[in-house]
Amino acid sequence: MKNIKLFIPILLISAFFLLFGCSDEEVTPTPPPNPSSITITSKNITVSEFTIDWTASTIEGDQGVVYDIYLDDNKVTSDLDALTYTFSDLDAETTYSVKVTSKSNEFETTSTQMIDVTTSIKPTPSNITITSKDITISGFTIDWTASTIEGDQGVVYDIYLDDNQVASDLDALTYSFSNLDAETTYNVKVTSKSNEFGTTSTQMIDVITLAKPNPSDTTITSKDITVSGFTIDWTASTIEGNQGVAYDIYLDDNQVASDLDALTYSFSDLDAETTYNVKVTSKSNEFGTTSTQMIDVTTLNAPKPNDFNISLNSTGTTNASISWSSLTIDGPGGVLADIYINNNEESTGVTSSGWVFTGLTPNTNYTVKIVARSSEFGTTLEKEITFVTEPLPTTFEVTSAEIYPRTTGTFGGPARAIIRFTDRDLLDEIILNGNTYSSYAFAGDDGITFSLSDEEFETLKNATTKEGTANFTENGTSSSKTFTYSVN
Repeated sequence: MKNIKLFIPILLISAFFLLFGCSDEEVTPTPPPNPSSITITSKNITVSEFTIDWTASTIEGDQGVVYDIYLDDNKVTSDLDALTYTFSDLDAETTYSVKVTSKSNEFETTSTQMIDVTTSIKPTPSNITITSKDITISGFTIDWTASTIEGDQGVVYDIYLDDNQVASDLDALTYSFSNLDAETTYNVKVTSKSNEFGTTSTQMIDVITLAKPNPSDTTITSKDITVSGFTIDWTASTIEGNQGVAYDIYLDDNQVASDLDALTYSFSDLDAETTYNVKVTSKSNEFGTTSTQMIDVTTLNAPKPNDFNISLNSTGTTNASISWSSLTIDGPGGVLADIYINNNEESTGVTSSGWVFTGLTPNTNYTVKIVARSSEFGTTLEKEITFVTEPLPTTFEVTSAEIYPRTTGTFGGPARAIIRFTDRDLLDEIILNGNTYSSYAFAGDDGITFSLSDEEFETLKNATTKEGTANFTENGTSSSKTFTYSVN
């Protein structure tokens, strides 16, 4: 019975093939349909987001299509049935690859289209205009126009002075600098900074601080000029500020006073008849700047002692006495005498009107100089007098002097001189016709003899004046005697 039940379906199938026939070719199934292609467009592009829209994808059947969205191959959402999608939190100025995959709900087939979208560049703050004002020697103020930018978070400002940041995140449009150097160029930089995007723009300006003011010039005058001093006055120097001016005083470039607030100064203990250079430097107490004016002042001539006379009162062999008229001067102070003998100082500051010299050498020339010196001014006037001390008594004499020609024969000899004296022992030398004879032989009592050349004899014999000189020393004093000679 079971076999009959199985046979009936088989028989029916066979009858079907007999009825409709069959083919020897293999039957291929039809593939499922794919979603149609779409067109993707971008919109609302900003620095951090954009939106894409796409056309609807169609497919056979009645279950429709959904969509998967990819950003740079990373799936960000799936099974969307909308035709738009917005991306956010993106990087600015960046190209992104967007992929939309259309997916059949019925057949699970897909089709994919892509689009590249680049986010916008971050906006930068607009340029500003910087101006300077209220410039002084130590500071200035800058103002600037407001910088604008897209968005709603606005702009703040960083301030730089010579590339050193001095302020940051300002929302004001002004800034003041202080404690600067005078007469100096400073570079100021203002950086506008976006609160939202962190972008910046920078503008610069150079500002020169003012030079420090100098004290005004003064006019110097001199007065009360004497032989040893004078006084100067000067007009007041003025300057900006409220700390005023002080004065330094120089005499021939040597500082003699400083920080004076007076307008006068007196010099003393100066040399007479001398030109001095005086310098007054006006000095700012506030700024340290200076100005200098000068004047030359010549002190008066110092009076000299009045003329006077010197007299020789007496002389001896070893002493002498002199006197002089009263020493006076037209001016203050007195006159002193400084005494010199043969240019050697004898005494100074003498107030008497005479002097006695002792310990002199007999028969000697002396020159005495009296220097009259002003005790007040040091000026001088000098006079001289000369004298000869008395000689010591002498007994030395030349008693005879003869010259003899050359002799011949057995006892012949050269020409010679024979000279006799009162005291031969005092003799130092004999001078004949400029020739000195200090080597000789004794010739009897108090006599000497020495040889002469034939030429010397002839010269002495033919001399118009037949004289010689005997130099001798007696009583410790050197002296000389002139004598005449005869020719034999």
